[in-house]
Order: sequence, then structure tokens, then C-alpha cells
Amino acid sequence: MDNVARSMSDNPSPPATTEALEAQFSYLINRLSSLAQSRLATMLKRSGVSLIVLRTLSILHIERGLTINEIAERIFSEQSKASRTIDSMVLAGLVERHTPDSDQRRREVILTPAGRALLFACWPEAHAFHALLEKGVSAQDLAITRRVLLSMTANLRP
Repeated sequence: MDNVARSMSDNPSPPATTEALEAQFSYLINRLSSLAQSRLATMLKRSGVSLIVLRTLSILHIERGLTINEIAERIFSEQSKASRTIDSMVLAGLVERHTPDSDQRRREVILTPAGRALLFACWPEAHAFHALLEKGVSAQDLAITRRVLLSMTANLRP
């Protein structure tokens, strides 16, 4: 463990330097997330798609029939914002609401062919973003980073 990381784990005091602040994984992760969301949103403007719409289209492409609460959780959004986004996506014909025969109380959202087409149309911008994000980082470092981030995520799950 390097000296900065060691001092962070041993010292319960707030950081006194920029170097010490940047040794905190939570700080670096939040900074990366903020920069990444801003850059991806800018890149998506070419397609006329917001980040929350892209995330919603992506998750519904992977998982069929999610509730608004399930979507909100998976796209890192507040339920109210996800609900408003879904409402606008329904009006645009990108998703539909559906009540499954197996549970008449459950209201699911499913992707329409138009939503799937939009996802594929805007995915080149998302792909370019991922290439930019990973630029200059070795495949080995990316694999380690992915593994570490998944472990840290698991540490925080209830």
C-alpha cells in the first residue's frame, strides 16, 4: 500500500491536502462519475437523447418488463425523475406500459421497436464515449479496475 493510501486508512481525520483527498476512492469515483456523465451527455446531444433515456433504453433492452421503481434503481435515478422520463418515452412511442397476466397489480415498462431502434441509433456515441474513457488504459488494468469496483459495490449493498 502506498504512503497516501496507508495514511488514509490509518487516519480518521479529514484530508489536509489535495493529494490526500485524491487518495480517497469515493472522491475519485465521484469525480470520474461527474465528468463522465457530463461528457456522455454532451456526446449524446448529437442523437437528441438524454443520459437518463439512454440508460432506460439500455436496461429495458437487457431486461424485459421492469417497474418504474426497478428502472429507477438500475439507472441511478430518483423514482420521480424516472417516472417523468418514462411518461415522455411512452408519449414518444419508445416504451409501453404493460400489466403481466401473472400479476395484475404489477405495472411494467417494456421497450418498443422504436425504442430499440433509437438505442441502436445512438449507441455509436456511447461506444465512442467508452473508447474515450478507456483510452490508454491496458486491458489488464481495466480488468483489475472492473473487479475492484464490483467488489467495492458489493461491500455497500445491504
